Amino acid sequence: MEAFRAVAALATEHAADLDAATRVMAASAWVGGGAPHFTASLATHRTSIQSAFTMALAALAGEVVRRGGPTPAAPSIATQVSIVSATHGPFRGIDTQAMRGLVTMLDQAAERLPAAGARVRALLSATGQPASPGWTIAAAGQWSGTQAPDLRRRLARIQRDTPWLPPDSVAFDLFGGYATATDPDTLLAKVASGDPAALTQLLARRDPGLAARVHAWWHRLPAAVQERLTRLPGIGSLNGLPAATRDQANRAFLAAEKRRLEAELEQLTGILEDLSALAAPRSLITRDQAGRLLRNIAMIERALAAGGRDGHPPALLLAFDLHGTGRLVVSWGDPDAADTIVTYVPGLNTELGGFAGDIDRARVLWQQAQATAGKRAIASIAWLGYDPPQLENLLDPPASVASDAPAERGAVELAAFSDGLRATGGEGARYVVLGHSYGSLVSGKAALLRPGRLADEFVFVGSPGVGVEHARDLKVGAERVWVGEDPNDPVAMLGRFTRDPGDAGFGGRVFSAGSRHVVQAHSGYWDLHSPSLRNLARITNGQYDAIIEPHLDIKPQLLMPQIRSSS
Repeated sequence: MEAFRAVAALATEHAADLDAATRVMAASAWVGGGAPHFTASLATHRTSIQSAFTMALAALAGEVVRRGGPTPAAPSIATQVSIVSATHGPFRGIDTQAMRGLVTMLDQAAERLPAAGARVRALLSATGQPASPGWTIAAAGQWSGTQAPDLRRRLARIQRDTPWLPPDSVAFDLFGGYATATDPDTLLAKVASGDPAALTQLLARRDPGLAARVHAWWHRLPAAVQERLTRLPGIGSLNGLPAATRDQANRAFLAAEKRRLEAELEQLTGILEDLSALAAPRSLITRDQAGRLLRNIAMIERALAAGGRDGHPPALLLAFDLHGTGRLVVSWGDPDAADTIVTYVPGLNTELGGFAGDIDRARVLWQQAQATAGKRAIASIAWLGYDPPQLENLLDPPASVASDAPAERGAVELAAFSDGLRATGGEGARYVVLGHSYGSLVSGKAALLRPGRLADEFVFVGSPGVGVEHARDLKVGAERVWVGEDPNDPVAMLGRFTRDPGDAGFGGRVFSAGSRHVVQAHSGYWDLHSPSLRNLARITNGQYDAIIEPHLDIKPQLLMPQIRSSS
């Protein structure tokens, strides 16, 4: 509760830090030239601050409830600012006095926001929550800090005694373009020099074209620079880098984290051997957290060790984050060299500590598909790239499985990851997205963010709904949308998020998923030798004529067999 109150106080103090600057731009203090670009960036960072505080408070409120407390009341964070969109046009002008005020406002934000972001990160990390909202808040401050000096320099070159300048008096090099220190190309140049802050800013961006720019940038770098950058912590999670490079960088980072945590655990163990330290619960908690993180690392190592053995392809580590519910992306086979790439998106209750089973699902699908793929190479990816809802958060709207809020956030992450796959993939490669349970909703929403580009084919199993009313709304053609439902799967019966994909009116192509006991139905789609697994492999390979259609005589089993037979 203490952490929640502290973040709530920070939100009250800092959520509106860019509002005054936004009002200055809305009042046409700068018109034409680079004004539209600057205004759009300002609005993005203003919104990101408020969203970050909202996410941080939601995470901490959930932690309070998990510890048995009542749901705390969050302060009102969203502020209203009337924004008139700046447009491109022939007129260029500035109000010099208002612009000086804007520079001062940016200076203040640059001083306040990084400190606030650091404090939010510390409070979230101390309670085991993802620290990303703190980085987002700090990034807005860093952006402000890069804009202010550049705008100040440009203002210094303008006649101070003329408040409004005619179009022909404002050269493009003064205000036609604006400070580009946070543009992707500028950030990439800083990353090339080893700047970790620039990398943090890039990792927080989800621009549709970013992955392609990252890919082109990487291949322009000298080999020596590429090798040096693979040792920059976190770079392996940058979408657009070659898969082999991501794997190399992430393995090195994982090993470094393991060494750090082992040293920390050894130090804490030494402290706790002194009986007087037993009175310090924080030491005990920290020790437990270090142990949990090391167990997660061991799980990742075991999964990667299976790659390249017993007929399996190499297992590539494309991303990981040990904090909060965790992040982990593992690919069986190299997606950059594959003819078909299938990305599996998991759902409810998925978290890093239990992700080994999901990695195995991706492995089993690779095995089944590759067996009949002929010369076509398959890459099967297990993607934990978002915060799936946890059952314990059922009554917490921003994190609840009953809400589409986690799916909205996850869709942004999945879209950015898919951008990276397409940027590095081979010509003519096919991309399949396989959404299970709540992960099918994430997949559907991501499809709307990248119409016709997220995937060539969608497969949904055990789906409560994908966020659209008809398969054609996913923009790949209804004939490329596949639905598998065990008739005893209670989640597939829900139709919670718009129309049930299994309904004929949805327009997708339904395939046989077999029939299992109620308790196994939702998780059994990857069972060996099952109709569902065979069909998943055939869809992956484009072997549509061999797909098993559902048996119409299968009836839903509403009770456990032993209960039903005794009644």
